[in-house]
Amino acid sequence: MRVGIFFMGLAGIFLLFSCSNNQEGSGDSDKRVVSIPNPPSPLAQIMRDMDSRLEEIKLASKKSKHWPQLKYEFPLISDQEATEERMLTEEVFAHALAFKATTSEYNKNPSKQGFKAIVQGCLNCHNISCPGPIVRIEKHITLDEVY
Repeated sequence: MRVGIFFMGLAGIFLLFSCSNNQEGSGDSDKRVVSIPNPPSPLAQIMRDMDSRLEEIKLASKKSKHWPQLKYEFPLISDQEATEERMLTEEVFAHALAFKATTSEYNKNPSKQGFKAIVQGCLNCHNISCPGPIVRIEKHITLDEVY
């Protein structure tokens, strides 16, 4: 009987010790820092830069009566290294060339219509290739509220 009580007491101490260690460890989990293990691909980075530039142009358009003369110049999308090779399809290459023509026209004569054409070019390509950022891109269409 004493042996049984001894082992039960030992098991209880072990259980209590392991539970207290888990509680201490759970406090540390609140302090963990989440980091992105790999930097974005050149294609992902350029698209983030493009989105930032659209936002700059949109904000500048709200501050002035005239359309801002800010350029929208970026390297050809299809020349960038993608996160996954399969993302660069023939359709994406075709959209990239059309997009380059759209941005060239915009840069010759920046306008609200040109801005909308750039946003629509982004949407057209993302609808066929990578729909994730569509909601974010659509937020640039709200320019009608400005004028």
